[in-house]
Amino acid sequence: MSTVKVSNGANISSIEVEDGVSLLEAISKIKDMHVDASCGGKGTCGKCKVKVLKGDVLIPSLSEKKFLSVKELEDDYRLSCMVPVTGNIDVLVNGINEISQILTDHKGFSGKLNPIVKSKYMNLPKPSLEDQRSDTSRVLESIPLNNPAMSLSLRQKLPSILRNAGYSITAVYSLDTLISVEPGATECLNFLIAIDIGTTTIAAYLIDMATGRILDTISGLNGQKIFGADVISRIQYSMQKADNLEILQDKIISQIADLCITLVDKNGISNSNIYSLILAGNTTMLHLFYGVDPSGIAVAPFIPGFLGSMNLPSSAFEDFPLECIIYSLPSIAGYVGADIVAGILATKMHEREELSLLIDIGTNGEIVFGNKEKLYCCSTAAGPAFEGAHISCGLGGITGAIDSAVIENDSIKYTTIGNEKAVGICGSGIIDIVAVLLKIGLVEFTGRIPNEEELDGAAVALFNKIKIDKNGPAFKITKASETGTGEDIIFTQADIREVQLAKAAISAGIYSLLNRAGRDQAEIDHVFIAGGFGSYISKRSAADIGLIPASLLDKTESVGNTAGLGAISCALSKEKFEVSKNIAVRTEYIELSSDSFFNMKYMEEMVFPEY
Repeated sequence: MSTVKVSNGANISSIEVEDGVSLLEAISKIKDMHVDASCGGKGTCGKCKVKVLKGDVLIPSLSEKKFLSVKELEDDYRLSCMVPVTGNIDVLVNGINEISQILTDHKGFSGKLNPIVKSKYMNLPKPSLEDQRSDTSRVLESIPLNNPAMSLSLRQKLPSILRNAGYSITAVYSLDTLISVEPGATECLNFLIAIDIGTTTIAAYLIDMATGRILDTISGLNGQKIFGADVISRIQYSMQKADNLEILQDKIISQIADLCITLVDKNGISNSNIYSLILAGNTTMLHLFYGVDPSGIAVAPFIPGFLGSMNLPSSAFEDFPLECIIYSLPSIAGYVGADIVAGILATKMHEREELSLLIDIGTNGEIVFGNKEKLYCCSTAAGPAFEGAHISCGLGGITGAIDSAVIENDSIKYTTIGNEKAVGICGSGIIDIVAVLLKIGLVEFTGRIPNEEELDGAAVALFNKIKIDKNGPAFKITKASETGTGEDIIFTQADIREVQLAKAAISAGIYSLLNRAGRDQAEIDHVFIAGGFGSYISKRSAADIGLIPASLLDKTESVGNTAGLGAISCALSKEKFEVSKNIAVRTEYIELSSDSFFNMKYMEEMVFPEY
């Protein structure tokens, strides 16, 4: 056993691990320590850099040298996934990923308030020789549920609660369960936390169930990111060792527990008044939360362990700090989850006469098309390029990430999140940069960076920003002296190819749904762009690179975090919760991996629009 001490500049933690495990695996076991490991520790993304401060490690491998510059190697930087622990070691991890711009905004709940958890104050008739009902019957017969469930622990406490309160009590009950009985009138103390579990980020909303108001919101990067940027990487990790699924489950449950406790403490609410949680997330994230084996999702025919909505007492999860019921929305298929059901509900496309298109662009691209008569959906293997993974200087939406770019006076001008020095490029910046390079001719419609003699106009003036290194041509966005990392921020030929692959998958997915429905894009009345990335991108740039059809630009709107709004809506309306189950059942899923039209269209969409 050896001790690994890890610092992120603000915190220092230590852990004992067996010799031979990778530094990445050791760091992954430490709470609140994050390393970007987009490839899940396969040594193919070059993101998991750490600085070795003390200790002996093996010499860098050829794989590491591919991603680390000479200066980085001289400064003792290594790829943590490629370095086995062979003795006590101290390392520094980059702390820039800790402050993130995470979308939590949405259009808000609309409709009749009829929450899934209610409180009812009652003055119960006291027992008498004429009324000898049991305590349990006396309470259950006074709430508007048929044969509700009631836990043993509540049955054990009920006699003393009733007598001490003089039978003046508040009953808290859900769809089918009596959750709590409390002395006195406590109807105003009924709270729920709605949680959107994204592959990259998690958002939690504290809701007053008595009024329907959202009292507070908190968010953070998904702690499972260290095991890979996409769901496939995490599924593969879960399959590598017997206890890896439990590690992934513990990571997400502990993070959600921390978010809940932060909301409770910050708002001065008692833990005992949080009666329920409701979850939306993609199918894999829900499997990992519940500890259900997700391996069937990763291989054809892509069969999940479950799809339906669930509700369990929090006691099913060891050491969970709140005593409540945990609900989750239903999913549609292995790659179209409860987050998309929530998105359909939030945009009301299932109620509309007009044809709508919902596009949620994340580590996968989920697309829904249709109206109240019929809904079709698919998931495209766009990969995590739009979230910064597999892009040489790509990042999530963190402080210092380049988030927009325009051409101005023969130069590219950019902005960063928080107006800080640039540390990399996030998804919205990636789309803008490709659009700019296409417009000025520094990238051809085929995706190729041309030679200098092939250029003219503004492209000639900017050509001096192209540099050739060991990995081919790259466009220098900003020089090392102007960045927050002390290194050039570049956009490479390989990065352009990654964007081509991702945009082709999304675009071909759109056309495939239209083809299956026998419809034309001219018939579409609304295009909803959902999710964090989709809400920050320039719609104009998305059309310029062919991510969405240019003809739909004027019909396109960003609708915020529809997964969060859908979960909130189900919490505040029993009717909407039931509708979500109907949506999941009646939406037709199209498996694109075996769809000949998609494969043909995917190849066609690999090119960019010509300018």
